[in-house]
Amino acid sequence: MIKFFKKKKIILYLFCITALILLNALIIQFNQNQNLQYSEIDRKLKSSSIVPGGGQWLDNPTFTGTVDPWFPNIEGDTTDVSTSYTPGQANLEIIGDRRTFSAISGTPKKEDWQNVTNPFFPALPDFYEIDEFGCEVNHTWIDPNDPIQAPSIHWERNVTMPVDMSDYQITKASISAVFNASVTTSPGGAGSPNEFYGVDSRNDVVPQSGDYDTARFYVLLSDLENNEIYEVAWYQTVDLGQDSPEISNITDSFMNVVVEEALIFYLTSLFERDSYRFKITLGIRIKCIDNFNYDRDRWDSLRIKACNLNFTYEKKINQFTSLSWNQVGNEISGDNVYITGANLTFKFKIDQDWPEVLSPNSEIRILLNNNSHSETINLNLATTSLQDAKPEGFNVGYLILKDVNITISIQLYLADEFLFNGTIIVSIDDVYLDISYITVYDDFLSEPEIFRLLLILALIVSTAVGAYFILYQRIFKFPLPVRKVRKYRKTLNKAETPRTSITDSETSFSKLYKKEINKTSKFMKVSTKEELVRPSEKLKKLKKSEPMKTNGGGS
Repeated sequence: MIKFFKKKKIILYLFCITALILLNALIIQFNQNQNLQYSEIDRKLKSSSIVPGGGQWLDNPTFTGTVDPWFPNIEGDTTDVSTSYTPGQANLEIIGDRRTFSAISGTPKKEDWQNVTNPFFPALPDFYEIDEFGCEVNHTWIDPNDPIQAPSIHWERNVTMPVDMSDYQITKASISAVFNASVTTSPGGAGSPNEFYGVDSRNDVVPQSGDYDTARFYVLLSDLENNEIYEVAWYQTVDLGQDSPEISNITDSFMNVVVEEALIFYLTSLFERDSYRFKITLGIRIKCIDNFNYDRDRWDSLRIKACNLNFTYEKKINQFTSLSWNQVGNEISGDNVYITGANLTFKFKIDQDWPEVLSPNSEIRILLNNNSHSETINLNLATTSLQDAKPEGFNVGYLILKDVNITISIQLYLADEFLFNGTIIVSIDDVYLDISYITVYDDFLSEPEIFRLLLILALIVSTAVGAYFILYQRIFKFPLPVRKVRKYRKTLNKAETPRTSITDSETSFSKLYKKEINKTSKFMKVSTKEELVRPSEKLKKLKKSEPMKTNGGGS
């Protein structure tokens, strides 16, 4: 039973020691895992000095005397924006524009227009020309020998715009054209006394086909290859040539025209094909109907006297266009260098109110190494005098990178597409970037190494404590004599004599006596043999001289 309790006690001790070791290991491992959440600067034990550093990182922050080392950059449509420098500030400019086209105006001139055949009605009239009064045609059709019943003529003019129209939008447009006409109205027919039979109109007797003679005046807009053609002005005769009451001419009159929205749409569509060029065509087409036997139709004069095409177009400021002033600064490098913060301040102004209605989302952005800062500045907050973008500055420390040159950009970002006429100038000045960092020296051990060392030490200490508990239970808790007996208890049950011999008191005394006598014998005058007393006899005398001890404690 006693042995059972002893074994149980030892097992309990061993369990406690093992639990202690495991607990130390778990605590150390937990601390290692927790430290993974800390920043790089906190993951090391610092055994020596930490030296702070930093300062203003940009050159020429006030743009004094020159813009160097600042440089501009534009992304998107380079015709929408530009950069400039004036002493003491760098400028970001939005460039708008408004223009008016009026090259097609007034009476057509021979040198500007080229006569060509109508590809759909290639037969030409008897006479056509451009004189000082415009484009004129006359024609006489004689039945049955004249095959040209539907003659036509075109005058074309190619137009080249001074700018790329894909970057502009037409905001206003108008077209107008003036024509006049005169014809012979004498009644037709075999029994007519007139040499020339007249043009038959809608209200004249037309016994054969029921159709009547007409002339059509028109203005076309097209691309240069005539793949896309739009009729934007026209007039087709109805009563011209009427016998009674006689209508033999049409004085100067305006053609019918398309509405402004349609004209803008047609022009825009043509500029989508070719952003610089389009073609305008003036045309006259005659239709002679065979109403009688031996019918004759005489068109004395058909004229386009004037044509006017006007449109206004404004610059499109393209969405996502941006422009910026930039500077590349020095880098921060070194394994023992840690960035602790950075603050950016600058001032800005605008030369006029920002057109918020046209572009409500445009803003000023801050970029460091091409990474945008989370805070932006809406342009409608700008005033005409320099003001702080943010009085306390922008905290941009998280954008500062090590081992690369620190690049800063102050960017004007146009987030909307809008039409604009004029120029807006946004200016910046006093651009300061303050960076702080620390340099750590002589970091001899990192935390993982420290914790491994602590784990080893904890295991050694725990093992030593466990070993001591075991040895204490088995050996050290007994007195010294008991320990000697326990040391040889396994040999007591053996038949052979123990290896250790036991010396009796007489032999031991004799050895000690001789040793002491030998130390002083060289100083004695007589021989040692004469004075020498046997140790055994001396021991007997000493024993006799000791007083007797009694149970009562007296002598």
